[in-house]
Amino acid sequence: MLRRAIDRPALVAGLRVGGLAPRATLLQAGLDGTGQPQQPDWLGQPVEERRPALLAEAKRLFGDTERPTLRIALPEGPGSDYLLARLRYDWGPIGINVERASSNASADLVWIDEVAPSTSPAWFLRRFRCGVAAVCVEEAEPLLADARATLDSRHRASLFLEAARLMDEAQLFIPIAAPIRWSLVSGRVPGFAENQFARHTLVGLRGTVNAGGVR
Repeated sequence: MLRRAIDRPALVAGLRVGGLAPRATLLQAGLDGTGQPQQPDWLGQPVEERRPALLAEAKRLFGDTERPTLRIALPEGPGSDYLLARLRYDWGPIGINVERASSNASADLVWIDEVAPSTSPAWFLRRFRCGVAAVCVEEAEPLLADARATLDSRHRASLFLEAARLMDEAQLFIPIAAPIRWSLVSGRVPGFAENQFARHTLVGLRGTVNAGGVR
């Protein structure tokens, strides 16, 4: 319910970052063997059209009892302030109150903004294994174990996709969009190229050093 109530196009548009696309799956595009993860049908539906079903679901879950308050751990900054306000706006109609948590330990949800260090789906999925995460899906554990053991790349990919489907359904992680990254590089520096792992060495960069620094 929570992930379906977020108006991702509006949230992403408010960030004003060119090329940023909404995402509603744990796995992102371009990972080994998994291709383009199929996004849920509701992602392309305007949130106003989803809201009646969401209100009915909230009514079934909570009845006439007081709706919960979710505490979210976010870093300080205007981007986080905007995100918090946006979630309040989207979750408010279904009766969910949103507050900023004082720490990760006191939070119900924690904002994660990290770049995967590899193209393996395993990095995304193992973050939510039982014994590692506070919440998990036990049915996904044998799938991840089999994926680690198999030598068949196609079979491994299918196991990862099924584990990801179970985690998405359980809302262990609520995807919004890809992490935002930027690079501060002078246009006069040759050899620079974007890197999907957000890591850059000095290899391939050339410059001449003068009294003022590198140019």
